[in-house]
Amino acid sequence: MEPSDRELMGRLAAGDRDALGPLMERHSRRVYRIALAYLRRPDDAMDVVQETFVKAYKSAARWDPASEVAPWLTRIAVNQSIDTYRRSRRRMQLLAPLPDTDRSFDVEAKDASPERRAIGREAAEKVSRALLSLPETQRAVFVMRHYHEMSLEEIARALDLRLGTVKSSLHRAVHRLRERLRGLA
Repeated sequence: MEPSDRELMGRLAAGDRDALGPLMERHSRRVYRIALAYLRRPDDAMDVVQETFVKAYKSAARWDPASEVAPWLTRIAVNQSIDTYRRSRRRMQLLAPLPDTDRSFDVEAKDASPERRAIGREAAEKVSRALLSLPETQRAVFVMRHYHEMSLEEIARALDLRLGTVKSSLHRAVHRLRERLRGLA
């Protein structure tokens, strides 16, 4: 029987480096999706995955054994994504369009005309820019809710926010995105 996440974290906190591998196998894909949805850049998202697990390893002794591992890792991933975004924001001159692997905006049909594909790419770029223009908390809440289908309670735990704050952040994010994307449909 495989050890639980809590058992692995306990071993990691005790200095057992071998416990990190199974945790990474279980959670790296989800951490990557969170970072990619937040940052929109696959290379940056991979960096966030690595930084998240390095930070988890270094902070394992401070992890509360009564709490769940997945929300704790999610919080680290979101914080790392925010830090990465802040660092790259100054360097970013042009915003990249959404990657083709993003299932949330499958705008282009395989048999679409070149004109329709170009329109789809433009729409994806507008959505990406609108999402990146949101304040950090609103963007994190929106991404976790709509890209990762997390419940509001899960988001509140992962971001260490009150449920009311999550609800209002989501409402404001949706309102701002609607304003910025008006006329896109």
